[in-house]
Amino acid sequence: MLMIPVQSNLLGGKMSEQSESNSPTAANDPRQVAFVGLNRETTTLLPNLMDVGGLQVIKILNPDLEDLSRLTQYPHLSIIIDTTHNPTIAARLRKLPLKKVDVISGLGARLLFCGVGKSSTAEKEVVLRRMEDIREAVCLTKNKEEILKVILNTAMRTAGADCGSLMLLDPSKRHFTIEASSGLSENVVVTVIQRAGKGIAGTALRRGEPILLQGAVDRKTFCVEYQKPEITSSICCPILYGDEPIGVFNIASKNPDRIFGEEDVAFLNDLAALTAEVIKTSKEMELNQHSNFNLGLMNSVREILAMKYRFEERMNLLLMKIANALGAKECTYYEFDTIARSFIAKCSSSIGLSLQKDRPLILDDFFAHRVIKTGSTFCVNATGKSPRSKKWYILQPLRSSGSADPVGTLFIFLQSEKNHLKVETALLRKIGELLSREISKNRDMETIKSQSLKYSAISQFSFDIANAKSLPGLSKMILSNIGLILEAETCVLRLRNLVEENLEVCEVLAPGKSASMAGILELDAALAADRTPGKGVLRIEDLSQSEYARESLGGLSVLTVGIEISGEILGTLSLYNKQPLDHSVGRIFSESDREVLLNFALQVSKGLMRFFPFPALSTKESIAVV
Repeated sequence: MLMIPVQSNLLGGKMSEQSESNSPTAANDPRQVAFVGLNRETTTLLPNLMDVGGLQVIKILNPDLEDLSRLTQYPHLSIIIDTTHNPTIAARLRKLPLKKVDVISGLGARLLFCGVGKSSTAEKEVVLRRMEDIREAVCLTKNKEEILKVILNTAMRTAGADCGSLMLLDPSKRHFTIEASSGLSENVVVTVIQRAGKGIAGTALRRGEPILLQGAVDRKTFCVEYQKPEITSSICCPILYGDEPIGVFNIASKNPDRIFGEEDVAFLNDLAALTAEVIKTSKEMELNQHSNFNLGLMNSVREILAMKYRFEERMNLLLMKIANALGAKECTYYEFDTIARSFIAKCSSSIGLSLQKDRPLILDDFFAHRVIKTGSTFCVNATGKSPRSKKWYILQPLRSSGSADPVGTLFIFLQSEKNHLKVETALLRKIGELLSREISKNRDMETIKSQSLKYSAISQFSFDIANAKSLPGLSKMILSNIGLILEAETCVLRLRNLVEENLEVCEVLAPGKSASMAGILELDAALAADRTPGKGVLRIEDLSQSEYARESLGGLSVLTVGIEISGEILGTLSLYNKQPLDHSVGRIFSESDREVLLNFALQVSKGLMRFFPFPALSTKESIAVV
């Protein structure tokens, strides 16, 4: 490892290891700089900074051996130069509680401090050559914010300005936003959104030429509603790429001894031309990178969905892939519960979800209502405190063909720039379409598997009924089997009483003595009276919307079939209120359930033939509710 001794005389007196108690207090003291990283780039930069006035290197920190929080011991620290090229370290540095401390890379330090001194014409040419290096850099888009800040600081340092800003134009909304600033208060940077047609910036962009101002601004000429008496001289220069407006440079001096002239305007105009190329190149590279990124993520999604794993395992892999690709803090799949009309978390990229097995995680009502109502992708600011906040919730509804309700939704919590959300939501919409088709296909497969299991159960039942010793034993076997197979809450079996020539209740399977049992038996008598040979299975999705509606029963789902023996109806089998274990299936008996019941009734009729006629019913024995 390359070792650099930290001594007080390393830079000829310009560098010192500052203690906690020994900190500068004078206003004219040099700006304090700390290096993070012990490597060749640090070694190369140190000699170059020796000739730069106004800088004092106070610390070289090795992140492999020292805690980054040690930098908080220096209250007057102004700049941190990170030469590690480690995104994790860069993120940790930005989270340190250090106010007004710039974190820049080695590239930024070279551009800002090396070769930029007084504002002579020769040195300005050096600066412009360095801006050419920026334009030719291959990693612009990785450090776009830093590059813009470097360009602005270079302009201010070279021109001797006290404050400045670089504003970019949003063509779709026709307003400026501050993308880089120096010497402005933070609340101004966050809240200022200027319309493109107004103010000095709008005038400069409309004219296509720089504006040099000395002293107070003519409010009538530039349509401004403010005065800044502390500004003695300022330049507003448009950033144009050909005829395409991109943004504006603003620099200002508060020093009466520093008045900008035509030479400064020409320099800033040249710098703006190079900046336009930098931004344009950066945007083009961003588009190419986004296109490649989107294509790669969509291919990964297709590969995961095509894997020969269980659906839940594929979903977990998919959610982790989305979270990692978008840098999301959470990516969760919520399944829609048609009974409770709510969304229940099933899979997540978050480990914490697996710890809540006993307490289902329900999607917030606000999001649930939006998903059901809109049916399309939407995003919500996670904090709501500022239009420039970077934390967002994005929800992507998932739908199955032919269903009015969603089958579920993807919930993503991420930190992203607002101008990136359009691309990210479009990408999630495409993923949602693929996932919706996969869910529909998976449900079809599950239906086929379920039907196969049901018919296998009917086949087993046909063998079991041969061992029934009595009619009561067979009746219980019939109801317990059909109740399990079709997940019915209540089952009623009626057989013909040959003495009184009517259909009487033989057996009931219900969850205890239900308060609605009397109403169900009354309804069952009406359904049985209408059964005739050859009618097949009657299916009622919602009892309240049928001719058999009962006020006390509400919207039950019903299946009933006549048991035919030798062309006569000698019994009925009725099922009420489906109670599936999988709530996403719903409580309505389906067409496939109708087919299952018809096949089951054929086996029941064969079993009952062994006990026909039914002598037990002629004695009018009481029927127990199981």
